[in-house]
Formats: sequence, C-alpha cells, structure tokens
Amino acid sequence: MADRIYVCAADAHAGSSVVALGLLGMLSRIVDRIGFFKPVGEGAVDMDVAVVKAAHRLPQQAQQMCPVTTQEARELMARGDEGKLLDRICSAYDAVRGSSDLVVLEGISHERSLTTFDLDINAAIAARMAAPVVLVAGASAEGKAICPDALTATIISAARSLEGKGCELIGVVLNRVIGDPFDTVCQPYVTALEKENITLFGTLPEMSYLGRPRLSQIAADLGAEVLVGEEFLSNVSTKTLVAAMAPRNFLDWLDTDNTLVITPGDRHDIMLAVTLAQASPQHRHVSGLVLTGGMRPDGSILKLVESQTGPKYPILTVRTDTFTTVTAVNNLDVRIRPGEDDDKIQAAVASVQRHVNEAKLWDTLELSGRSPKGAGSFLESIVSRARKAEKCIVFPEGEEPRTIRAVSRLAQGKILRPVLLGNPDTIEAFCKAEDIALEGVEIQNPTTSEKRMDYAKAVYALRKDKRGGMTKEIALQWLDDSTIHYGTIMVATGDADGLVAGAIHATGDTIRPAFQMIGVKPEVGVASSVFFMVFPERVLVYGDCAIIPSPNASELAGIAIGAARTSRAFGLDPRVAMLSYSTGSSGAGDDVDKVSEATALVRERDPSVVVDGPMQYDAAIDPDIGRRKQPESPVAGQANVFIFPDLDAGNIAYKAVQRMSGALAVGPVMQGMNKPVNDLSRGCSVDDIYYVGAITAIQAGGQ
Repeated sequence: MADRIYVCAADAHAGSSVVALGLLGMLSRIVDRIGFFKPVGEGAVDMDVAVVKAAHRLPQQAQQMCPVTTQEARELMARGDEGKLLDRICSAYDAVRGSSDLVVLEGISHERSLTTFDLDINAAIAARMAAPVVLVAGASAEGKAICPDALTATIISAARSLEGKGCELIGVVLNRVIGDPFDTVCQPYVTALEKENITLFGTLPEMSYLGRPRLSQIAADLGAEVLVGEEFLSNVSTKTLVAAMAPRNFLDWLDTDNTLVITPGDRHDIMLAVTLAQASPQHRHVSGLVLTGGMRPDGSILKLVESQTGPKYPILTVRTDTFTTVTAVNNLDVRIRPGEDDDKIQAAVASVQRHVNEAKLWDTLELSGRSPKGAGSFLESIVSRARKAEKCIVFPEGEEPRTIRAVSRLAQGKILRPVLLGNPDTIEAFCKAEDIALEGVEIQNPTTSEKRMDYAKAVYALRKDKRGGMTKEIALQWLDDSTIHYGTIMVATGDADGLVAGAIHATGDTIRPAFQMIGVKPEVGVASSVFFMVFPERVLVYGDCAIIPSPNASELAGIAIGAARTSRAFGLDPRVAMLSYSTGSSGAGDDVDKVSEATALVRERDPSVVVDGPMQYDAAIDPDIGRRKQPESPVAGQANVFIFPDLDAGNIAYKAVQRMSGALAVGPVMQGMNKPVNDLSRGCSVDDIYYVGAITAIQAGGQ
C-alpha cells in the first residue's frame, strides 16, 4: 500500500493545487491520519499549506510542511547543490510522515511561472522520496482550449523528465477542460493519451468560480472603506464593469449576475441606477459597487439607496482613480484562502470526486477495500443510513450556492431525493457555469407552482382556529412571504419528509414556521437540539446546545428523551448523564433540584432510557471517577449522552471541547418535532449542509 503520492504540474496552467486539494478530501475519508507536504513553495506563508492545514486541522507547523522556497530551490539546483536541497526536504518530511498514515505531496505549481527547470526539481524530489507521481496537465490557458496533440506532447515531455530521474509515473489528471457537452469535448484528449498508453485517472472541467475574488478580498487588497453592506462581503465577483457612461447606456452592459461595478465616487446617477436595477427582476444582480477617487457619495443619496433596496451588496470607496482601481482588481491573487473559501474548497473536492476515477486510482495505490476511519466512519454511516431511508428533503434556500453544491452531491450519491426551491433559470444558469450536476434534483418555483393554492388552503386549515385572525388571503400571503414557509407546508402535507434551511436565514425564520405548522411530539413535549461530538475513538452526544436558554425540569427531561431517541436513530446505545455541578446528593440548591426532578421525569416518561443524575462531567465520562463517586450507577463513567442544565453550559462546553480536542461537531440536530426540520448556521459549509441533509433523511425514516 502506498504511503505517499506526489502531485505535480506538467505546465504552468495545470492547476495542480486544486487537484491535490481534491485528492486530500477524497483520501481523508479512508485514511486515519492524512498528511500534506509541499517541499518547495512559499515557505511558512505558503497559501496552499495554509488552506490544507485549516481544512484538515493538520498538527504540523507550516514551516515543516513547506521547508524550502522556490527561489532557494532554484538557486541550490543552479549551483549544483541538489543533494543539499533534497536533504533539507527529507529532514522536514520525516516530521510530517511520522504523524501521518498517507501523505499527499504537492510539487511546484506557481501559475504562469512553471519552468522546465522546475519540472526537473519536481522530478528530483519525487525520485528521492520514492513517491508515485500523478501528473496534472492543463487543457486550456487563458480561456482557450489546447489541442489534444499539443497537450499530449507536453505530457510526454514531462513524463520523460520524470522517468529520466527514476520516478514512477502512475497516471495523469487533465484539468481545465473547456467546452460543451463536456464528455464530447473530453473524448479527443482521452483518445490521444490512450494512443500513448498513458493512464488517465480523470478529466476535470475549467472551474472559473475558483478564480473569482470575494468582495472581502477586494476590499482588503484595495484598502477600501465599506460604506454599507458589510454583511455581504462574502459575495463573489464574476465580472468587472466600469460604469463611465450614462445610466441609460450603462444598464445595457449589466448583462451578467454578480458583476462588480466600478465608477467614480461622484457618479450619483450610477449609484441610483444600480439601486433601481437591483429592485427589478429584469436586471442582473451586482456583487458590489466600488466608488473611486476618494469621493464619498452625498449622505442623502446613500440613505436613499439604503432605504430603497437595503442593498444585498457592499458599497466600497477607495482613494485610487478608476484606472488604477480596475488594474488592481484584475491583478488580484485569487488563490483559495483559508477561513474565507470553504465553499471553493468543497467545490474542488466535489469536482475531483465527480470526475476522477476513484476505483482506478485506489487500485493503483493499493488502497482498495479500505473502510472510512474515525470521524469519517461515523459520517459514512450517516450517509449509508440516509441512503437506505429513501426520503424526500426540501431545501428552501435553493438559489444559495453552498446549498446547490450540497444538494447536487446528495442527489449524485442517491442519498436522498432533494427538492430545491427557487427560480429554475437562476439555479440552472449557476450550475451550468460552475459544472454542477442537477440530475436527480427536483426544482420547484414557489411563485409559479401548481400547488401554491392547495398549500395556502392547508395553511388556512392548520391555523384558522389559532389566535391572530387567519384568513385564506392571509394564508396565501404568509405562504408567499418566504420559501421556508412554502417548504414547511410541503413537509406538513407530506409532499416532503423533512426540511433543511438556515444558510441565509436566522434560526427563528427556519424554526418558527415548523412550530406553527408541524408541531412538537406530545410525548417529548419540547423541541431541542443535540450535537454529535465525533472523536477518533468514539461519538458523544451533547444537548441542548442551541435552542432552549433556561429549560425547566420538564423541558430538561424532554431534551434527554429526545437525545436518547436521536442517539438510537444513529446507531448509538444511549446512556444519559444529567449534568450538574453536583454528583448524586453531594450538593444542594435549586439548580441541583431541577436536574434531580428532570432525571425522575425521564424515568417516568420513558423507562427504556438508561439515565442518571445529577452528575458531574468527570464522573459521567471517566470510569475510575465514576466508580468512586457513583459505584451503583448504570451511567457513571460510561455515559455517551450528556444533557447540560442550560444553554450557557451546553454551548460553551461543545465549543470548548471542539476547539481544544479537534473533535468534529456535527449539528445542531433538531429533535422533538413531529417531522424533522433542521436549522443551519449562516456560516455553514457545503459539508455541513450535505451531512445535515443526510441526518434529516434518517430522522424522517426513523432509521
């Protein structure tokens, strides 16, 4: 079995760092301890290292993971000091290898600057490391396709350089293939490589999304001041448009969504034109507005803009002139960045998973048959259980990019039957531009749906006897107010089995309609949440960490019963500890009495739950302490479900454990509802949405 793999570029536009990132994501599912090593790069400040380190929580120092700068490597090779270079690299690699089961090594891959000399350095390193090589070749450059014969010649030249150093080339990945339909465009490349007996692991499309800057990056690199819309700095810009002409002409050029508009700061007419355009469904959406020349707009104009649209894009002001500003934007370093680009990381991983022949690569590396480990094992079990449940889950935030990507993965894996709510034209255009598959995904437009009136009648029937004066007209208006409302009625009427939302909505916006239309299970009595805390050797359940601030004894019992049932649904045998600052009768006070009463209520309401309390955390989790403090307890020292006395304790505890131990926190998972509705964090990743979707399917199936 291979314990290392060397990914390197055949040319300056290969994009090997994206392929390496994607392979890391794939390998991390089946390898206990994945490692990353970039022998030559930017040293301790290398961006690829920072991204991988953050994404996979790798323990090594950046300097260990990238020990030599490109300039140092070139100088050492030019002086004939290849041995010295390789010794430095091997010494640093030993530290990474010692704490990893498999290491992905990434060769020199600077865009637009890879030289034949750099290929020789890559070959020398791969040979010294005895690492099998996956060569990455770019099928396009600056938006133009490279013909198959020319690309094959480049690959053969790189392969000879590797073989001349004694490297083992195990295969090639083609990246940045452009054209449509994709399979037809790929075939000439495949045929050309087959003629040369070169193993092809996969062909990846050009992913222009990865090279597009966020407004936060633009603002930081330009030293811009944010006038309004700071909460929308995560917007991605797909095109830059200079607004120098009159509004009547400028609007004709606003033909692409997510356009960054740059205009002098005194062009109030452009500001107002953009504002009105955003309020009109006939015009494209902008990602941001940059005002140049150090000229701030008139305060009354700015207030008018805010009052008209509450713009969902930031307005920035910079001191530089328009030409200098545009030049700076066009020259931005748009590589994936840690902490900012989780969606881009997931897009890279998803593209590699979709287009690389995993079975062929795994067979070559002798990794076939390996099962997921640690956190990966638990997550894979969630996916497997969801697939067996065969449920329909609705995603009301259907035009949100992270949601679209997650739903595509869920559909491709046949994990559930997803429904996206939104404008089909908008969703399909985004998927086409970003190479996202929509097979198996149902798209519904709530504003034109044939079921709209039926759902309004259902809302009226459910709420007509409640306080507030519900009428059929109000029911229709309520339904139209939010796609979450529409999705909730789908669940309430049985047209969907569960709902996932919250990526761009507050918790109340997601949960409140569920309380109104779906309701809480009477035997549980309360809706609450849990987190699965996934450690390498075990999975613990923490509740409630997200919903009820100060539960009383009855509510605390409901949380415990719900947590026990949730645990069983995910294959755990629950032993529930009701936590307090006191164990047994060692302490007294209202807080301890509340936990004691809640413990008794759990036993009364559901005798099948193995529960004990009040109990301190150490007595609940540590067998030695548990035996000393509660020798007769069926839970002490062996608890796996921990019920905290209030939201303060639960939220602080799960975040502290997550940060200090590196545990994976999966959730919050809502429980206690008649049908499952799960709320996401607005900072959620594609992975979060993916796994919460699978969890919702399991809850709906009672698996």
